[in-house]
Amino acid sequence: AKIQFDIVVIEEDGLQNGTDTVSRHLLKELRENGRHKSLGKCPKIFLLASSSSAKLDELKSNGYVDEIIMKPLRLSTLSKLILGAGANKYFCKAKSSNLKSLLSGRKILVVDDNKVNRRVAAGALSKYGAEVTCVESGKAAVKKLQPPHVFGACFMDLQMPEMDGFEATKQIRNFENKINEQIKRGEASVEMFGNVRNWHTPILAMTADVFQATHEKCTAWGMDGYVSKPFEEEQLYSAVKCFFSSGL
Repeated sequence: AKIQFDIVVIEEDGLQNGTDTVSRHLLKELRENGRHKSLGKCPKIFLLASSSSAKLDELKSNGYVDEIIMKPLRLSTLSKLILGAGANKYFCKAKSSNLKSLLSGRKILVVDDNKVNRRVAAGALSKYGAEVTCVESGKAAVKKLQPPHVFGACFMDLQMPEMDGFEATKQIRNFENKINEQIKRGEASVEMFGNVRNWHTPILAMTADVFQATHEKCTAWGMDGYVSKPFEEEQLYSAVKCFFSSGL
């Protein structure tokens, strides 16, 4: 069966191999071929570009594309455009009460070398009742998250001097795995490490660039996911609900 898309995102480079006429024809074909037979709707077309130009503005004004998105592509920008395109049924907005039930009383570590970013992240999490501790480096995060500790999750910036978020996460996982093996072999007691038999602190990458933190790369370095900066309520809820159930 033919797949019918609600939204098509095409990179500007994909149009530069042909003439303006070819580009317009391609965009028109994308829109018409993607029309929903049952609904009679054409897909929204978003063009991803490196810089603005009169040519791109003309494509939008003449209806060949619906929006021009400037690189780097940010998740917050894409989310707003998708919601504006009428795809709300795929993006259920989480209520503040749900986030509060998940985060209230939780001890969260925020790691970011930028003071403003730390303040913003801490404010967003504290808004929902989390007890937030901030550190400014990957090295400090490694020290804070050596078992046993009190943190239920960590939000880790990726780009930091000396030790970035990926390397910090790798070292944290190494410590956890070492302790888990000691407990498993009976070389250490569970009581020595906070009565936790299997240490694995949820670590979520914080990034302003959606392409910088792919799910595969985060997983490869031991992270559990990522959230965009600044935090958005629905994305934050989706990230933390995997680790926390309502209530402490």
